[in-house]
Amino acid sequence: MKLKNLISFKIILILTIIIVLITSIHTYVKGKETQEYTLMEDIDYSETLDNIKNPERGFYNTAFLRMMPSGTKPTTSGANLVHLRVNIGDFSSAVNGTEDLELTEDALNALDQTLQNIKSRGGSVIIRFAYDGFNGKKDLEPSLDMIYKHISQLKPIFYKNQDVLAYVELGFFGPWGEMHSSKVSNTDNVSRAIDLMLDTVPTNIKIGVRTPNYYAKWLGIDRSKLNENITVKGTDEYRVGLFNDGYLGSNNDLGTFLNRQIEIAWLQNQATHTFYGGEVVANANPATKPAINTVEYMSEEAFITHTTYLNSEWNGNVINAWKEETYNGSDQLYVGQSGYLYIANHLGYRFVLRKSEVTKEVNKNRNLKLNLHIENVGFANLINEKKVTLVLKKGEQTYEIPTEIDATNWNSKEISNVNIEVPLPKDIELGEWNIYLRISQNGDMGTDGNYKCIQLANKNIYDETLGANYVGKFNILEEVKEPDTSGSQDEPDTPDIPDSPDISDDLNTPDSSDGQDKTDTPDEPDIPDLPNTSDYPNKPQDPNELDPIYDNNDDKGKYSGNIDDTTVDMEKLPKTGNNIELILALVSLIISINIVVSIIKMRED
Repeated sequence: MKLKNLISFKIILILTIIIVLITSIHTYVKGKETQEYTLMEDIDYSETLDNIKNPERGFYNTAFLRMMPSGTKPTTSGANLVHLRVNIGDFSSAVNGTEDLELTEDALNALDQTLQNIKSRGGSVIIRFAYDGFNGKKDLEPSLDMIYKHISQLKPIFYKNQDVLAYVELGFFGPWGEMHSSKVSNTDNVSRAIDLMLDTVPTNIKIGVRTPNYYAKWLGIDRSKLNENITVKGTDEYRVGLFNDGYLGSNNDLGTFLNRQIEIAWLQNQATHTFYGGEVVANANPATKPAINTVEYMSEEAFITHTTYLNSEWNGNVINAWKEETYNGSDQLYVGQSGYLYIANHLGYRFVLRKSEVTKEVNKNRNLKLNLHIENVGFANLINEKKVTLVLKKGEQTYEIPTEIDATNWNSKEISNVNIEVPLPKDIELGEWNIYLRISQNGDMGTDGNYKCIQLANKNIYDETLGANYVGKFNILEEVKEPDTSGSQDEPDTPDIPDSPDISDDLNTPDSSDGQDKTDTPDEPDIPDLPNTSDYPNKPQDPNELDPIYDNNDDKGKYSGNIDDTTVDMEKLPKTGNNIELILALVSLIISINIVVSIIKMRED
């Protein structure tokens, strides 16, 4: 009798374990399925040849503003990137013939309005100030104290308009504000100006000086060891870069560099987070030295110096040569295209979506997950931080969800592995939703007017109405109740997720079957008209007429296999199924087999 009872007990135990086993395996498989990514196959992951007008990069157009004590008229420009050249000579006694003057309220208001005008037309600004009217005349600066006063007076304007400012070139000293050929443009005076400008400009905006020597002397380091200088975010030196109006004009860029190898090595690091660019110039020594202002040379060095911007109007002869030159480099996509197109497309950052995986089905109380591979094929990085959000769209319904992704980490010549996990809005409807990646200045689709939105360099994924890039679609399913894993108390309620605002009413967004722009014809790049040399009446075409750059008190002179894993850490909702459950299930199976074997042996005995 005891033996029968023992056998019955063991049979019941076996059945119980088997049930637990089946349940555990089912739970694990179900949980595993909900976490699997699905590759989005309706996206072309190749790079387009289209010339994309993304913010804060590329060829710039110039705009001029003459600030006067009274009667200053604001100007504007419809260009994507504007080099705003501000003439403040009327405030210098060397120009007005009377006395040095502080900047007036009238003049500052005109500058403010000019920046607002450019922003209203979707542009961003690189700004420089000079006292010579940008005509190449020497020694027209006011006293040093007045120069410093003028810099400090700009602070309220810069802070108010920081969203339109891309970069501040220090300027103020020398002809064209190029910080050479001036009695007062020495390293001591410029160092003081750098300190003032760093205080004047918001901390998120970078400033540029004309030569590495100004940077080294300001920081108090040996110029010959500049390549050892690695700056840290949050420090003043992290914010100081270079502008180069002698770009590729000679082996030392018309006196910009003392030791090109060392100082280019410095730029290789420093220009990952500061702007670098300027004006390309004609070859200074065509008879004795080979030109380096060629597409072939630039296609190598510009990736090292991280060149972000160049003047579209100067030097006309060099730029025309680029347009006539055929690219025959290592980038097979551009072989046979014009050298100008290659350079235009690679200035600054250029992001290409190489892979997009999404959790295809997500229960309403679970998190949406994406894995994106984004390659930066441009010469440089995105310098100024932008807001990265996910946009969910179904018909006329639209939600924008913030993330903590920092796109300035998407390095040139590397593929970044971008993992995003976000909770769904509590009131979102069930069904199929399109997903968009939006990179913008302000991260508020309902109010920001799509200002400074970044387009990925893929075909047919950018939605101009949303200012966002299509990256996939997914289905939202009914909520699932989490199982009671404690065995003694109810599963705690899932914490409430704040509703993302439904901004559908703020947008006039037509419904589409897949939410993508279906324009198949690639845009031709805008090739700006080159000005007559009269536009630069006193700037010589012959580089030999230019003064060499030196300081008066100084001696004259990945995809590399590396993956950037950018992850948004969100509070995880409870999940069913994990590796522990699988292990327990396997252990239960082994125990069950042993019990069955034991029972069989007992019955045989």
